Amino acid sequence: MPPQLDCEVGLLIGFNCPQVLLPRDVLSGEEGQPFAQKSVLGWSIIGYNNFVMDLKDEIGVSHRIIAKQVLPAIKLTHKFTSEVHYVHWSKVKEILSPADMVKVFQSDFAERTDGEDTMSQEYVMFLTRLKEDVKQKKDGHYETPLPFKRKRPVLPDNKACAEHRLNCLNKRFKKDEHYYKDYMTFMSDIIRKGDAVRAPKQELSNQPAWYIPHHGVYHLHKPRKIRVVFDCSARFQGTYLNEHLLKGPYLTNSLVGVLGRFRKGQVAIICDVERMFHQFHVTQEDQDYLRFLWWEDGELETPPAVFRIRVHLFDAAFSPGCAKFGLKHLAAQGQDKFSQAAVSFVQRNFYVDDGLASVKTEAEAIKLVREARDLCSSGKLRLHKFISNSKKVVATIPKTECAEGTADFDLALGEPKIERALGI
Repeated sequence: MPPQLDCEVGLLIGFNCPQVLLPRDVLSGEEGQPFAQKSVLGWSIIGYNNFVMDLKDEIGVSHRIIAKQVLPAIKLTHKFTSEVHYVHWSKVKEILSPADMVKVFQSDFAERTDGEDTMSQEYVMFLTRLKEDVKQKKDGHYETPLPFKRKRPVLPDNKACAEHRLNCLNKRFKKDEHYYKDYMTFMSDIIRKGDAVRAPKQELSNQPAWYIPHHGVYHLHKPRKIRVVFDCSARFQGTYLNEHLLKGPYLTNSLVGVLGRFRKGQVAIICDVERMFHQFHVTQEDQDYLRFLWWEDGELETPPAVFRIRVHLFDAAFSPGCAKFGLKHLAAQGQDKFSQAAVSFVQRNFYVDDGLASVKTEAEAIKLVREARDLCSSGKLRLHKFISNSKKVVATIPKTECAEGTADFDLALGEPKIERALGI
């Protein structure tokens, strides 16, 4: 890397401003010589200027030619240097040994721990807000606020947009009965489970508020399984909900780390968190940003009612970060009540909502399953769809919590049944 220079930078141009760098004129030298290029900012020189030097290990050249103040209105705290001449050559100074090369290859499988990655200010802000405001409700669920970039925004009234989208949905319902029935079943289910509630009449005038349009999509490999998508990126008057929210850092555990640890022990365990996103709630004061219109009784000819979503949505930009933060926070809260093995399993061995673990003995596996279920249950998370390569371990887990067909270990030819782990 070039050494730090004792001079001021007047202007930095990024690639998101191509018109500034557009060549207006070019002056060429002889073959292999530098050339001058003119842009709206003036002339710049591109290429090498010393052909006597040995270039075979050269890895980079940096030029600084002229720096000029372009905004005279700004008061500078220093004396601006009007001209800087500087060229720096970088060369390879060391050769990697075989041992160093092995380290390079092994780095492909290194798993970074929390905090090792450089975090942007937005990521820091996201984690700070959630850590300060996360709390456990009386019913056991954890709740967090919506991670707004700034203060709670005042958004335009987009109810008319939501009504238009609902009318379009109504027309499709009348043309496609199967779509209508599947959609109704899904919506009735989230209302029955309390993921969405009808907004009281006295609170319909609450401001600020935002209405989220929705539509249904079918699973590619399950043609009868519909999922209603709440469109948090729907625009109205130049804005949309996701635009005002922090996405948060990538808190998902390393896929290589999860799969690598899964191969270590003899006894394997796989499980899943039921509806993980929906188990983490949104604080009540932010739920008016998550309104939607729906026919509670299924009668399409009646006026739709206003509902509010109480949980983190699958389709919102902020939800993955909030749900993953909530899972790790839940594990951290159980440090003093549960074994380190159970805490570590929940913190490090989940890839989103899929948990994978392997241990040396069946006794360890039975204990880990029991404690992991109890730990997650303390935050109203249900671990289910358990699979194991041990009949003894499966026998200790309630059948309602096991994956379908888990008890059928042997096929007709006596071969063990094969299950995929994260698709592998």
